[in-house]
Amino acid sequence: METLSKVAAMPLYWVQPTTFERWFELRSRDHVVATLGWKTSCGTLAGAESADGHWTFKRVGFLNPRVTVRDAGSEIDLAIFWPNWLGDGRLEFAGGDVFRWQSTNFWATNWCFTDSGGTPLVAFKPGAEEAKLSDMFKQQAMVEVRPEGRAVPELPLLVLVGWYLMILRKDDTAAAAAATAAS
Repeated sequence: METLSKVAAMPLYWVQPTTFERWFELRSRDHVVATLGWKTSCGTLAGAESADGHWTFKRVGFLNPRVTVRDAGSEIDLAIFWPNWLGDGRLEFAGGDVFRWQSTNFWATNWCFTDSGGTPLVAFKPGAEEAKLSDMFKQQAMVEVRPEGRAVPELPLLVLVGWYLMILRKDDTAAAAAATAAS
């Protein structure tokens, strides 16, 4: 795998190789540059890997929900994502850097990390490099690393955490729809 900073200027795509499996690959052309996969079929603990490192992400808390970001095998938080009730939020790193996560369209399907001044750094838009019928039920997204985001040291985690948050949102939306339909 190459580091994300080396491929940040190229087109990047999150793909789900197998329908309904909670395993994703970030690809630059035909090369896998990062992976994200859930440890169990129904939990929120996920493992992420790139040439830049290995991490775990987990949503915790009920009344005060948040997502923890840790080095794999560690109990120390590198960063914490604090959502607000709309799904937007902030990713706070232990070193003090803060990035905002926000929707960039009315339907809340496109998302972006910005710096504290509001400059877009990494954008996510659902879709695939090539639309295929076999991808109809897969979760996929195009990732655009803006020129301002390419120099950010936290870039690998922004790309990985952003996709994790999009998957959680989609799972939560599906669960809410199922609960509504059942009532």
